[in-house]
Amino acid sequence: MTPSDWLILKKKVRFGDCDSAGVIHFHNLLKWSHEAWEESIEIYGIPYQDIFPDFSLRKSQIIFPIVNCEANFFAPIKIGDLLKVKVSPQKINTHLFQVNSFFIKNGNKVAEGKIIHCSLDSNSKIKVELPDQLERWIEASNVSSNLKEC
Repeated sequence: MTPSDWLILKKKVRFGDCDSAGVIHFHNLLKWSHEAWEESIEIYGIPYQDIFPDFSLRKSQIIFPIVNCEANFFAPIKIGDLLKVKVSPQKINTHLFQVNSFFIKNGNKVAEGKIIHCSLDSNSKIKVELPDQLERWIEASNVSSNLKEC
C-alpha cells in the first residue's frame, strides 16, 4: 500500500450536495473533510471502533471533539464534478491534531478544509495524549508529505 492509497481520495459531487444553483452547499465541504480523514484512517488500517467511541460499552474512552474548523473556496464546485481530496494531518501538541483537506478539480485546488480535534477522556473530559495508532497515522502521513498535489 502506498501513501496515496490513504492520503488521496475521490469524491463525486451529487445533486443532493448542491443548492438550487447547482453549486455545493457550503457546509458539505467540512462534512467531506471529516469523511475524508475517517476514510483515510480506515484505509490505513486503523479499525473504526479504535477512533470513534462506542458508548454502549460504558467505559472511559477517548473522544475527539472538534475545537476549530474552517473552509475556503477558490472556485465553484458543481454537480458532477469529480474531486481528489488530499488529506494532510498534523500533530499540534500531545492532545491536539489538525486535518487539512485539499480539494482538487482538474489539477487545480478549488477548496480546502481545516478541522482541529482535541483528544479527551470521555468521562472526565480531561485532555489526554493522542492514541498510538492515531500518532502513527499522522507520522506516516507526514513522512509522505512529498506527495505531489494531485
